Amino acid sequence: ILLGWPSTYAGHNGLAHVGPRIGVTMFESSRIPPHWVEPLNKLDAIITPTKFSADIFKTCGVTTPIHIVPLGIGDIYQPVERPKDRPLTFLCFLDRGKRKGGLAAQEAFSLAFGDSTDVHLILKMRKPKVVVNIMNENMTLIQQDYTEAQLYDLYKQADVLINPNMGEGFGLIPREAAATGCISLTTNWGGTAGDLDKWGWPLPYKLIKAEWGHPVFEGLDLGMWATPNIEGIADTLKHVAAHREWFSAIAQSRAADVRKLYSWRRFAEQVLEIWKEVADGKRVRQAA
Repeated sequence: ILLGWPSTYAGHNGLAHVGPRIGVTMFESSRIPPHWVEPLNKLDAIITPTKFSADIFKTCGVTTPIHIVPLGIGDIYQPVERPKDRPLTFLCFLDRGKRKGGLAAQEAFSLAFGDSTDVHLILKMRKPKVVVNIMNENMTLIQQDYTEAQLYDLYKQADVLINPNMGEGFGLIPREAAATGCISLTTNWGGTAGDLDKWGWPLPYKLIKAEWGHPVFEGLDLGMWATPNIEGIADTLKHVAAHREWFSAIAQSRAADVRKLYSWRRFAEQVLEIWKEVADGKRVRQAA
Protein backbone atom coordinates (compact mmCIF):
# COMPACT_ATOMS: atom_id res chain seq x y z
CA ILE A 1 0.00 0.00 0.00
CA LEU A 2 1.62 3.24 -1.20
CA LEU A 3 0.72 6.56 0.41
CA GLY A 4 1.09 10.13 -0.80
CA TRP A 5 2.04 11.68 -4.12
CA PRO A 6 2.50 9.12 -6.93
CA SER A 7 5.66 10.95 -8.02
CA THR A 8 7.34 9.53 -4.88
CA TYR A 9 6.50 5.86 -5.51
CA ALA A 10 9.62 5.19 -7.61
CA GLY A 11 11.79 6.17 -4.65
CA HIS A 12 10.47 3.42 -2.37
CA ASN A 13 12.55 0.32 -1.69
CA GLY A 14 12.29 -2.95 -3.64
CA LEU A 15 9.39 -4.45 -1.70
CA ALA A 16 7.16 -1.61 -2.87
CA HIS A 17 7.59 -2.72 -6.48
CA VAL A 18 6.59 -6.39 -6.24
CA GLY A 19 3.23 -8.07 -5.75
CA PRO A 20 -0.12 -6.29 -5.63
CA ARG A 21 0.20 -2.52 -5.31
CA ILE A 22 -2.49 -0.12 -4.09
CA GLY A 23 -2.10 3.67 -3.99
CA VAL A 24 -3.88 5.83 -1.41
CA THR A 25 -3.79 9.38 -2.71
CA MET A 26 -5.75 12.52 -3.66
CA PHE A 27 -5.33 15.96 -5.25
CA GLU A 28 -6.67 19.47 -4.65
CA SER A 29 -7.09 21.19 -8.03
CA SER A 30 -8.94 20.03 -11.13
CA ARG A 31 -5.97 18.49 -13.02
CA ILE A 32 -3.28 16.20 -11.64
CA PRO A 33 0.38 16.67 -12.66
CA PRO A 34 0.92 14.86 -15.99
CA HIS A 35 3.81 12.80 -14.59
CA TRP A 36 1.43 11.23 -12.05
CA VAL A 37 -0.53 9.33 -14.69
CA GLU A 38 2.11 6.67 -15.43
CA PRO A 39 2.79 5.61 -11.80
CA LEU A 40 -0.96 5.58 -11.08
CA ASN A 41 -1.60 3.35 -14.09
CA LYS A 42 1.03 0.88 -12.87
CA LEU A 43 -1.01 0.21 -9.71
CA ASP A 44 -3.56 -2.56 -9.26
CA ALA A 45 -6.01 -0.24 -7.49
CA ILE A 46 -6.32 3.35 -6.29
CA ILE A 47 -8.07 4.48 -3.11
CA THR A 48 -9.10 8.12 -2.84
CA PRO A 49 -11.42 9.74 -0.27
CA THR A 50 -13.82 11.69 -2.50
CA LYS A 51 -15.65 11.55 -5.80
CA PHE A 52 -13.88 14.81 -6.65
CA SER A 53 -10.45 13.15 -6.71
CA ALA A 54 -11.77 10.04 -8.45
CA ASP A 55 -13.28 12.15 -11.24
CA ILE A 56 -10.14 14.20 -11.88
CA PHE A 57 -7.97 11.07 -11.97
CA LYS A 58 -10.24 9.56 -14.63
CA THR A 59 -10.44 12.80 -16.61
CA CYS A 60 -6.64 13.04 -16.67
CA GLY A 61 -6.14 9.56 -18.13
CA VAL A 62 -5.91 7.22 -15.13
CA THR A 63 -7.32 3.81 -16.09
CA THR A 64 -6.53 1.84 -12.91
CA PRO A 65 -9.69 0.87 -10.95
CA ILE A 66 -10.50 3.66 -8.45
CA HIS A 67 -12.25 3.10 -5.12
CA ILE A 68 -13.77 6.00 -3.16
CA VAL A 69 -13.19 5.43 0.57
CA PRO A 70 -13.77 8.46 2.83
CA LEU A 71 -11.22 9.17 5.54
CA GLY A 72 -12.23 9.00 9.19
CA ILE A 73 -12.55 11.28 12.19
CA GLY A 74 -10.69 10.63 15.44
CA ASP A 75 -12.72 9.23 18.32
CA ILE A 76 -11.76 12.21 20.46
CA TYR A 77 -13.96 14.61 18.47
CA GLN A 78 -17.20 14.22 20.39
CA PRO A 79 -20.19 16.64 20.37
CA VAL A 80 -20.20 19.32 23.04
CA GLU A 81 -22.70 22.07 23.90
CA ARG A 82 -21.36 25.60 23.41
CA PRO A 83 -21.97 28.32 26.03
CA LYS A 84 -24.52 30.83 24.81
CA ASP A 85 -23.31 33.69 27.02
CA ARG A 86 -19.94 34.19 25.34
CA PRO A 87 -19.29 36.32 22.25
CA LEU A 88 -19.95 34.35 19.08
CA THR A 89 -16.51 32.82 18.50
CA PHE A 90 -15.12 32.05 15.06
CA LEU A 91 -12.07 29.92 14.26
CA CYS A 92 -9.79 29.70 11.23
CA PHE A 93 -6.43 28.06 10.42
CA LEU A 94 -3.59 30.06 8.86
CA ASP A 95 -1.16 27.28 7.91
CA ARG A 96 -0.08 26.06 4.45
CA GLY A 97 -0.39 29.34 2.61
CA LYS A 98 -3.42 30.70 0.83
CA ARG A 99 -4.87 27.32 -0.24
CA LYS A 100 -6.26 26.59 3.22
CA GLY A 101 -8.09 29.93 3.26
CA GLY A 102 -7.04 31.31 6.64
CA LEU A 103 -6.13 34.78 5.38
CA ALA A 104 -9.40 34.96 3.42
CA ALA A 105 -11.29 34.00 6.58
CA GLN A 106 -9.60 36.78 8.55
CA GLU A 107 -10.35 39.31 5.82
CA ALA A 108 -14.01 38.29 5.60
CA PHE A 109 -14.36 38.45 9.41
CA SER A 110 -12.93 41.98 9.49
CA LEU A 111 -15.21 43.05 6.65
CA ALA A 112 -18.26 41.60 8.38
CA PHE A 113 -17.67 42.81 11.94
CA GLY A 114 -14.86 45.37 12.01
CA ASP A 115 -13.69 45.93 15.59
CA SER A 116 -16.90 44.74 17.25
CA THR A 117 -16.28 42.83 20.47
CA ASP A 118 -19.67 41.12 20.22
CA VAL A 119 -17.80 38.53 18.15
CA HIS A 120 -14.35 36.98 18.39
CA LEU A 121 -11.96 35.29 15.95
CA ILE A 122 -9.34 32.71 16.94
CA LEU A 123 -6.54 32.36 14.38
CA LYS A 124 -4.57 29.12 14.73
CA MET A 125 -1.22 28.41 13.14
CA ARG A 126 1.68 26.07 13.87
CA LYS A 127 4.85 27.13 15.65
CA PRO A 128 6.25 29.86 13.38
CA LYS A 129 9.73 30.99 12.41
CA VAL A 130 8.62 34.57 13.04
CA VAL A 131 6.31 35.61 15.90
CA VAL A 132 3.35 37.74 14.81
CA ASN A 133 1.25 40.02 17.00
CA ILE A 134 -2.45 40.69 16.39
CA MET A 135 -3.60 44.08 17.72
CA ASN A 136 -7.34 43.66 17.11
CA GLU A 137 -9.24 43.33 20.40
CA ASN A 138 -11.65 40.85 18.84
CA MET A 139 -8.95 38.47 17.57
CA THR A 140 -6.61 35.98 19.26
CA LEU A 141 -3.62 34.42 17.50
CA ILE A 142 -2.32 31.01 18.60
CA GLN A 143 1.18 30.17 17.31
CA GLN A 144 2.12 26.69 18.46
CA ASP A 145 1.85 23.04 17.51
CA TYR A 146 -1.09 21.20 19.08
CA THR A 147 -1.73 17.64 20.13
CA GLU A 148 -5.01 16.06 19.09
CA ALA A 149 -6.41 16.68 22.58
CA GLN A 150 -5.46 20.36 22.36
CA LEU A 151 -7.06 20.59 18.93
CA TYR A 152 -10.30 19.13 20.31
CA ASP A 153 -10.25 21.75 23.10
CA LEU A 154 -9.74 24.44 20.46
CA TYR A 155 -12.78 23.26 18.49
CA LYS A 156 -14.80 23.44 21.72
CA GLN A 157 -13.79 27.08 22.18
CA ALA A 158 -15.28 27.94 18.76
CA ASP A 159 -18.91 28.29 17.73
CA VAL A 160 -18.15 28.66 14.01
CA LEU A 161 -15.33 27.38 11.81
CA ILE A 162 -14.47 29.46 8.72
CA ASN A 163 -12.75 27.28 6.09
CA PRO A 164 -12.73 29.08 2.71
CA ASN A 165 -10.19 26.70 1.18
CA MET A 166 -9.17 26.90 -2.48
CA GLY A 167 -9.07 23.13 -2.86
CA GLU A 168 -9.03 20.03 -0.67
CA GLY A 169 -8.75 16.36 -1.52
CA PHE A 170 -10.94 15.63 1.52
CA GLY A 171 -10.96 18.28 4.27
CA LEU A 172 -10.39 16.83 7.74
CA ILE A 173 -10.52 20.10 9.68
CA PRO A 174 -14.07 21.19 8.73
CA ARG A 175 -15.38 17.65 9.28
CA GLU A 176 -13.64 17.31 12.66
CA ALA A 177 -15.08 20.64 13.78
CA ALA A 178 -18.55 19.57 12.64
CA ALA A 179 -18.25 16.34 14.64
CA THR A 180 -17.95 18.44 17.83
CA GLY A 181 -21.13 20.39 17.03
CA CYS A 182 -19.31 23.43 15.64
CA ILE A 183 -21.00 25.36 12.83
CA SER A 184 -18.71 24.38 9.96
CA LEU A 185 -18.53 26.77 6.99
CA THR A 186 -16.47 25.60 4.04
CA THR A 187 -15.98 25.90 0.29
CA ASN A 188 -18.68 24.15 -1.72
CA TRP A 189 -16.15 22.76 -4.20
CA GLY A 190 -13.55 20.00 -4.26
CA GLY A 191 -13.27 17.51 -1.42
CA THR A 192 -15.20 19.65 1.06
CA ALA A 193 -18.30 19.64 -1.17
CA GLY A 194 -18.82 15.93 -0.49
CA ASP A 195 -21.96 15.36 1.66
CA LEU A 196 -21.72 19.00 2.73
CA ASP A 197 -25.47 19.29 3.29
CA LYS A 198 -25.14 16.60 5.99
CA TRP A 199 -22.41 18.24 8.09
CA GLY A 200 -21.74 21.87 7.12
CA TRP A 201 -22.72 24.99 5.20
CA PRO A 202 -21.33 26.32 1.90
CA LEU A 203 -19.13 29.35 1.40
CA PRO A 204 -19.26 31.20 -1.95
CA TYR A 205 -16.39 31.07 -4.42
CA LYS A 206 -15.48 31.34 -8.09
CA LEU A 207 -13.10 29.14 -10.07
CA ILE A 208 -9.73 30.48 -11.20
CA LYS A 209 -6.56 28.99 -12.67
CA ALA A 210 -4.75 26.95 -10.02
CA GLU A 211 -1.45 28.61 -9.11
CA TRP A 212 0.14 26.31 -6.56
CA GLY A 213 3.38 28.21 -6.01
CA HIS A 214 5.12 24.88 -5.34
CA PRO A 215 8.48 24.38 -7.08
CA VAL A 216 7.70 20.81 -8.20
CA PHE A 217 4.56 22.05 -9.98
CA GLU A 218 6.13 25.09 -11.66
CA GLY A 219 5.00 25.49 -15.26
CA LEU A 220 2.36 22.75 -15.08
CA ASP A 221 -1.28 23.18 -16.04
CA LEU A 222 -3.07 21.98 -12.92
CA GLY A 223 -6.51 23.13 -13.96
CA MET A 224 -8.74 25.23 -11.75
CA TRP A 225 -9.50 25.70 -8.10
CA ALA A 226 -11.68 27.94 -5.96
CA THR A 227 -10.97 31.48 -4.89
CA PRO A 228 -12.98 32.78 -1.92
CA ASN A 229 -15.66 35.41 -2.47
CA ILE A 230 -14.72 37.66 0.45
CA GLU A 231 -17.84 39.83 0.31
CA GLY A 232 -20.08 36.78 0.03
CA ILE A 233 -18.32 35.08 2.94
CA ALA A 234 -18.68 38.24 5.05
CA ASP A 235 -22.42 38.19 4.32
CA THR A 236 -22.56 34.54 5.37
CA LEU A 237 -20.80 35.32 8.65
CA LYS A 238 -23.25 38.13 9.42
CA HIS A 239 -26.17 35.82 8.58
CA VAL A 240 -24.85 33.15 10.97
CA ALA A 241 -24.35 35.75 13.70
CA ALA A 242 -27.93 37.01 13.24
CA HIS A 243 -29.32 33.45 13.47
CA ARG A 244 -26.88 31.97 15.97
CA GLU A 245 -29.34 29.76 17.86
CA TRP A 246 -30.80 28.22 14.69
CA PHE A 247 -27.40 27.37 13.22
CA SER A 248 -26.14 26.05 16.57
CA ALA A 249 -29.14 23.76 16.96
CA ILE A 250 -28.69 22.31 13.46
CA ALA A 251 -24.95 21.85 13.99
CA GLN A 252 -25.59 19.96 17.23
CA SER A 253 -28.16 17.71 15.57
CA ARG A 254 -25.72 16.91 12.74
CA ALA A 255 -22.71 16.12 14.94
CA ALA A 256 -23.64 12.49 15.53
CA ASP A 257 -24.31 11.99 11.81
CA VAL A 258 -20.81 13.22 10.98
CA ARG A 259 -19.34 10.44 13.07
CA LYS A 260 -21.49 7.90 11.21
CA LEU A 261 -20.28 9.22 7.85
CA TYR A 262 -16.55 9.19 8.65
CA SER A 263 -14.87 6.39 10.59
CA TRP A 264 -11.19 5.42 10.65
CA ARG A 265 -12.14 1.85 11.52
CA ARG A 266 -14.42 1.66 8.48
CA PHE A 267 -11.70 3.24 6.33
CA ALA A 268 -9.18 0.60 7.46
CA GLU A 269 -11.67 -2.23 6.93
CA GLN A 270 -12.48 -1.07 3.40
CA VAL A 271 -8.81 -0.65 2.49
CA LEU A 272 -8.14 -4.18 3.78
CA GLU A 273 -11.09 -5.55 1.80
CA ILE A 274 -9.81 -3.92 -1.41
CA TRP A 275 -6.33 -5.25 -0.70
CA LYS A 276 -7.65 -8.79 -0.30
CA GLU A 277 -9.65 -8.55 -3.54
CA VAL A 278 -6.61 -7.30 -5.44
CA ALA A 279 -4.36 -9.96 -3.90
CA ASP A 280 -6.85 -12.71 -4.75
CA GLY A 281 -7.07 -11.48 -8.32
CA LYS A 282 -3.28 -11.51 -8.63
CA ARG A 283 -3.09 -15.10 -7.45
CA VAL A 284 -5.83 -16.21 -9.85
CA ARG A 285 -4.12 -14.59 -12.84
CA GLN A 286 -0.72 -16.05 -11.94
CA ALA A 287 -2.19 -19.54 -11.47
CA ALA A 288 -3.86 -19.34 -14.89
